[in-house]
Amino acid sequence: MEKLNPIYTEETECQDCYKCVRHCPVKAIKVQNGSAIVIPELCIHCGTCVDICPSGAKKIRNDLDKAKHLLQSKERVIVSLAPSFATEFSEVEAEQLIAALKKLGFYGVSETALGAQIVSAGCAELINNSASGVLISSACPVINQFVLKYYPQYKDYITELISPVQAHSKFLRQEYGQDIGIVFISPCIAKKDEIKPQENFMDVALTFEDLQEWLQEAKLSLC
Repeated sequence: MEKLNPIYTEETECQDCYKCVRHCPVKAIKVQNGSAIVIPELCIHCGTCVDICPSGAKKIRNDLDKAKHLLQSKERVIVSLAPSFATEFSEVEAEQLIAALKKLGFYGVSETALGAQIVSAGCAELINNSASGVLISSACPVINQFVLKYYPQYKDYITELISPVQAHSKFLRQEYGQDIGIVFISPCIAKKDEIKPQENFMDVALTFEDLQEWLQEAKLSLC
């Protein structure tokens, strides 16, 4: 089902304007039964179609229920919070956002930048030791998918380093135990496609929009 993908079309809201078809940078949208449908095997989850759709028919998969279930099933669930929260929640102090997240039921909040530091150190070592002189960072899932799907001849240039949130998740599990739950919150749609239970990194990825919806639903004010 298309709705299982990070980005999908709400067909009842599609107005057949085909604006998304024209603007998709990788032509990963097709017209099917009168609606513009995302082609999962071609999509890189960049979000262009979501931004460009005038009727809001292009939707981002909502994973709030998964996060709530995780809170119920795990004794301790920790948020890996992208540093860009400072832009999304610019009118409140970090302490206020952390307090609200704890009221939602989270055990703790840690900044994903800790993982970025680990990855940056690994990148510096690779650059110093690289014979080719060309490396593509593995940090961004959109870039990874773009290279793998459209320029596979360059796939070997992608570093084998895990992403910052994966490195942060690994760090958190080392610190608090393998049985903790981890919810990553960021502006990135593509991170929803980075959830791989078998790798035991983060369990759920939410966007800032998901979090805003959750806070409103719980009637939690940040001010």
